[in-house]
Amino acid sequence: MGAGYIYECGKYAYTFHTSGPWEFYRNHEGELKDYGHPSPNSKEAKLMGIKGLYGEMYCNICDKVSKIILVEFKNPSKSSLSVWTDRCEPEDKYQKEGAIKCPECGNENLILQVEEKEIFCPHCKEGKMKGRMEWIS
Repeated sequence: MGAGYIYECGKYAYTFHTSGPWEFYRNHEGELKDYGHPSPNSKEAKLMGIKGLYGEMYCNICDKVSKIILVEFKNPSKSSLSVWTDRCEPEDKYQKEGAIKCPECGNENLILQVEEKEIFCPHCKEGKMKGRMEWIS
């Protein structure tokens, strides 16, 4: 079940948005495509099955939100229930520490949902970013 989050600087007007996790499938060319939530959004999605989950995550080093794969399964699932109840076997590389990282700089400390740790504003370097959930699907 995905959700959207907003982070706002406590001192200035800087914000960023994150969201996820979201189901995806891979088309015949191997491209990552949105599966849809809670059900498939196309005939192709339904046919291919859920291949994994991704999040739109924030990297504080690059100051950028990117689509990051959280887990990819060895075999696609036709059941969203099996995905959300951890019944799908992850590919080996997603079972190792450090598998989730920024594609630009390799940072492993990415932000998806609201966390307890302090985050300083990447723009003003003075304010602290405060996060909250904006919506849930």
